[in-house]
Amino acid sequence: MSLLSAALFLLAYLVDNKYTTNNPPIQGGVLVLDEATLQAHPIVFLIDGWEIYRDVLLSPADFSTVSQKIPRPDEYVYIGQYGGFEGNDPLHGAHGSATYRLRIAVPDGLQSYMLELTEIFSAYTLYVNGVQVEQFGNPEPQDYLVETGAGVVTFVAEGTVEIIVAVSDFSHFYSGIVYPPAFGTPTDVTSLLATRFAIRAGTCTIAVALALFFLLSGLLMRHNRMSILYGLICLTFVGYTCYPVAKTINHGGLGWYGFENFCFVALLLLVSLLLRRLSGDSGLVGKLFLGFGGFICACTLARALLPGGELQLYVYYSSLIGIYKWMVAVFLTVGAIRVSRNAGRLRTAAILMGIVVFDVALIMDRMLPLFEPIRFGWFLELAAGALVVSFGVMIGQDLLATYREKSELEVRVASVVQLVDMQRSYYPAVLAGIEETRRARHDLRHHLRIISSLAVSKQYQELADYLGDYQGQVNAMTSMDASGHPVLDAIFRHFAVLAQQSNVTFTRDLAITQDIKLDDADLSGILSNLLENAFEACAYLPSERYVSMVIKQVHNNLVVIVENSFDGTHSKHRGVYQSRKRPGAGVGLESVRAIAERAGGTLDCESSNTRFVATVVIP
Repeated sequence: MSLLSAALFLLAYLVDNKYTTNNPPIQGGVLVLDEATLQAHPIVFLIDGWEIYRDVLLSPADFSTVSQKIPRPDEYVYIGQYGGFEGNDPLHGAHGSATYRLRIAVPDGLQSYMLELTEIFSAYTLYVNGVQVEQFGNPEPQDYLVETGAGVVTFVAEGTVEIIVAVSDFSHFYSGIVYPPAFGTPTDVTSLLATRFAIRAGTCTIAVALALFFLLSGLLMRHNRMSILYGLICLTFVGYTCYPVAKTINHGGLGWYGFENFCFVALLLLVSLLLRRLSGDSGLVGKLFLGFGGFICACTLARALLPGGELQLYVYYSSLIGIYKWMVAVFLTVGAIRVSRNAGRLRTAAILMGIVVFDVALIMDRMLPLFEPIRFGWFLELAAGALVVSFGVMIGQDLLATYREKSELEVRVASVVQLVDMQRSYYPAVLAGIEETRRARHDLRHHLRIISSLAVSKQYQELADYLGDYQGQVNAMTSMDASGHPVLDAIFRHFAVLAQQSNVTFTRDLAITQDIKLDDADLSGILSNLLENAFEACAYLPSERYVSMVIKQVHNNLVVIVENSFDGTHSKHRGVYQSRKRPGAGVGLESVRAIAERAGGTLDCESSNTRFVATVVIP
């Protein structure tokens, strides 16, 4: 897994990296883009060949031929070479003011070009061919105003394009141009930016949907803490990765970067907390680490309140975040090893996948620092996505298992309630039977007296007729044969009454030689749902309604067969019979299937134009 993760990060570095796109070379301090080059490179990332003039804010007038003295650049740099304005002079500060200048030779003939405006820290004025085309904030030191954002500018040019960026920074980690902008035709640049925006927006939308789903699921399922934690992880992932979308939609100060950093450290803290719960770790080391993570989150919130001149504190904060990332990697790796000892194989594989990707991302980020993604994300963003996916698989499994248990419990409760209702509905009949038996006992001595009298008087024909009438009365009183099983008796009596009311011929055949090992609630759920479906199907027929039930043992299997008359009207979706009363699968049959499968059995259904047969086999 480690090798695969490293290979994927290396592939991203080679394929989705502005610094490995084989940009046209600089010739004499000028980027030359002729027709052939533009066809081969419709989008060029402006990385190399930038002139930098430190400690001054210059304008196009300073480089015009009428200027008394054209300034000379302090250095030629490529974007990303330094973190700020310090250049190769270690004594020069990384912050302050500076001017960047780049010249591009383009084909003759007026053509439209587009320049991507990457985030430039932290206030700047942009000039293209001597014209001011954009300004973010105010770079003048005496009126310094922070503003950052992303966007594009479109212009028409031929021969030469001169780009000048006068920028100041007194308030951020970085200063000046940090991210290489894209340059090319409007169609190509717009397509690239739209693709990048769609990927980010789509990822964030999916993460928000997952967050809402798991948060609501956690709250509705008796405050499932694992689900709630994972929902919060998804939300912090959105906050960590959505800044390009936010900065494209809305320009502003540096507050969003503080929110982004907070979401990142909070995401790591929540993942650590979730893994600690999974591993069952309750030791002091884990508590201390989580306390340290909370301290980092508090520092991140406090950093946004630091005054702009306290740049050295930002450096300390950046070092602290670096230490925290490596500590999280160690904590997660140890926690994953603990989880692997008592978790299922799939759960362990999912967790290990995300954690290994995160560990490898930290290493690759140090080994391949000259990386900026073109369409997708940074190494740590990709690793954060892997953590979200891997833990999502595990939490999703748990949530699905909990839902299944809840559904099965509801089926069992419904079966018990149904059985109780059947017994309650039959209770008046039981009382009536008891009363009938009491009257029969009371009348028995009269019958015996009459029988004795007829026998003494040798009136045998009258005696036979009398005994025949009396036998008919006895048969009417005992017409309901008892199976000896209370659940079966209650169900049979209930549906026998229903059969009389619905004009349905109801027959049953019970051939059980051993005790039924199935739970009473499950047995009730199977028989009641099958019979209820059968009687409902008969209701659609004008006549010739019948329901038959057979319960028997075949090779140590309990077999239940319910057959009923049928009008042949039915629909299936992916092999599952659909309900005729409401959209979706038939609840009764699916409940029977769930009970049977839980007991290691099966449910099979057959239908024709005249009959429907459901067969349940349970070991």
